[in-house]
Amino acid sequence: MRLWVIQLSLAIGLIALLTDGVVAQQQGPVTSDNLAPSEAEAQAEAIMAYWTPARMASAEAMPIPTKLIEDSPQPEAVRVITGDPGVVNGQRPGGRPYIENKRVFKRSEGETLFAPQTFGTAPINPRDGPYGPFQRWTMEGNYLPWARAIHGKLFFSLSGGNWVCSGTVIGRSTIATAGHCNSDGAGSFATNRLFCPSYYNPTPLTGAPHPARGCWAVTASKTSSNWHLSGDPDYDYACLVTNVTGTVVANKIGNVTGWAGRAWNWTDVPEITFGYPQDPPFLGNTIQMVASVDWYSWDATAGGQVSKVIGSDLTGGASGGGWFLSWRAPGAEIADTDATGNTDPAGAQNGPYINGVNSHKRCVTNCNNPPGVAAGIFWQEMTSPPFRSDPADPDDSEDVFAICLAHANNNP
Repeated sequence: MRLWVIQLSLAIGLIALLTDGVVAQQQGPVTSDNLAPSEAEAQAEAIMAYWTPARMASAEAMPIPTKLIEDSPQPEAVRVITGDPGVVNGQRPGGRPYIENKRVFKRSEGETLFAPQTFGTAPINPRDGPYGPFQRWTMEGNYLPWARAIHGKLFFSLSGGNWVCSGTVIGRSTIATAGHCNSDGAGSFATNRLFCPSYYNPTPLTGAPHPARGCWAVTASKTSSNWHLSGDPDYDYACLVTNVTGTVVANKIGNVTGWAGRAWNWTDVPEITFGYPQDPPFLGNTIQMVASVDWYSWDATAGGQVSKVIGSDLTGGASGGGWFLSWRAPGAEIADTDATGNTDPAGAQNGPYINGVNSHKRCVTNCNNPPGVAAGIFWQEMTSPPFRSDPADPDDSEDVFAICLAHANNNP
């Protein structure tokens, strides 16, 4: 297996981006494509032709980026999120015409969906923990029904290799994933991006696009400038715009799978997370689900947003898989960390609301895996950048997603 460690920048600054011969201060989302419809269609056909069964089978799991804690561990960060928490609904496939319904919960009035939950303190040693409590299980059964169908596997080329990540449908033609599944964090975008919802488990146990669903090529994307230009994992999210037809179904992906709602400005919440981990001990052929709690915060790069951390042992390939404030399975409460409804705070009848993505792990002294006595990766944790809406920050998740969702491919 190709050994590749993503080195993350330790500083964030204003980066000059050369665009059409003019140097501009780039502080908001960055786009990878600006194609005319005919050019986008030609690109989609080339991408679909590129991903032969042999290339899919040989694509490697994108390693989960690691953030080195140098010298002494950083004190536990204080997570400050300005603005009221809110949610916006998703859509079932084949239902009534979509009507956007946003709900905002006023912090000043104490109107919340549930009481915040916290657990434990930040671990110092990666071998000894402590780690946040979590449960993990395999999503069994049919991957075609709503809302399971919104999860999928992302294939792409980056830094000379072919890779796989995970992602979630969040619009009629829009996918949410991690920034490092769309950009190398040093100014270069991925190419040959292909998203396969309901990716499933045939025989042999290597996984394959579902024959009833197929895949959709990605023809445009947005990534935060803090990730794309500086590799800041606290902004490690991206959105992808898919072509209006797929390899099997001549329809927009969200019309086929439905799509998730979104949540923003939440802190200390329980999470249900998903992904297709492919590095050992996983095979990349099934969806793995993790239930945990935002149990502490970590400022991976000083300044700006602060990442949230849960207990999770998912491996490479799970990057970009969604974290959810509420999940339906498809309509009942599911197993969680405390055997109560609190882990699905919005109620199983609502949502699902995506609230983060599998992003990175931390390590001490070096990034050996498995960890040693005093060094290595915090292998039983996972971080996500916070999903936020903040008028003072043009690089927050809602700013990034809004640009993809405004693309013409999302029109009914």
